[in-house]
Amino acid sequence: MEIDDEDVAQQLRLMMKKPVDHVCSEQCNIENPVAMVVQRGLDQAVLWEWDQPRSGDRLVRRVNNIYVCKTNRQVHLCTADCSNKIMNQEHCLICPISGMQWNNATERTRSWRNTAKCMPTINTIKTDPNKFCRDMNGSVISGSQNLTVQACKLEVKELLHCMLFSQIRKQSEFSKYIDACSTANKRINKYSRHCQQNGLPINISTMTTLYTNTVFKQPNFFRTSSNVNPGELYKKYTSLLVVYWQVLLPSLMFELFIPSCLYLMRSGVCVNGVAVIERCSDLERVLPEASTLDLYGIQKASFTNIKNLILKEIRLGDANKLHDIMASMR
Repeated sequence: MEIDDEDVAQQLRLMMKKPVDHVCSEQCNIENPVAMVVQRGLDQAVLWEWDQPRSGDRLVRRVNNIYVCKTNRQVHLCTADCSNKIMNQEHCLICPISGMQWNNATERTRSWRNTAKCMPTINTIKTDPNKFCRDMNGSVISGSQNLTVQACKLEVKELLHCMLFSQIRKQSEFSKYIDACSTANKRINKYSRHCQQNGLPINISTMTTLYTNTVFKQPNFFRTSSNVNPGELYKKYTSLLVVYWQVLLPSLMFELFIPSCLYLMRSGVCVNGVAVIERCSDLERVLPEASTLDLYGIQKASFTNIKNLILKEIRLGDANKLHDIMASMR
């Protein structure tokens, strides 16, 4: 059975205890929980941010237009048929809870803005980029970083935290561990049947070796993550990513550049013996598998395309020159 947005919102309403009849205003504390509709066997199910996926769940789509008033526990599903729209200063009808603007026949103006959601897509810093990096005389402090670089560092920190230390990553790794245990049990049962059919003694040491080698065929993330210092990790790779971005693809949005470059840094990129992108063995151990990037909001098509663009820029440029420029910017 397929699940639509109204079904998802209704499920959340049933989870709310004693909701209060209330009209939300700008003073309300509104949250936007993200739900995922997954295919579970022949039926579909809803997973919230706090739910743990089961083995075999396949993502169908995400639902991002549900809003909850934390104070009164009212659930609002924002759609084009929203009944409580208000007129903003641009004479466009918007939802006062979500801030979304939908196309409808009662709007007084005709422009591209009418069919667009009122959400920023690109953040541009129009003030002095060195606003917080100047001394009393107005001179830029040596070694300081402007607002653009600081914003880039925050984006790297947020993405690395999501991919390495978030609840989503823990749930994903735990599901992999459960699958590995299931496979190990099958191998043990197969070995046991083989011994019984051929009249051979069952060796407990052999069964233990089969189980251990199957479960821990890949490094266990929960073991390696305990040895990772998040602060040092952010500091080490943020500066490298900013330099690679400024040299290779400065016209591209940095947010899109980060994941593609991170996965190139796992094995590094060398041209004629010159390391244009350094190999980072730490990332090889801690980064999730590329096949699970959709769990962290990264589109695989965009990820692959940008990865190819980075490699293209390296091929077209002079490897020695790129290496020297990057070394001087660190």
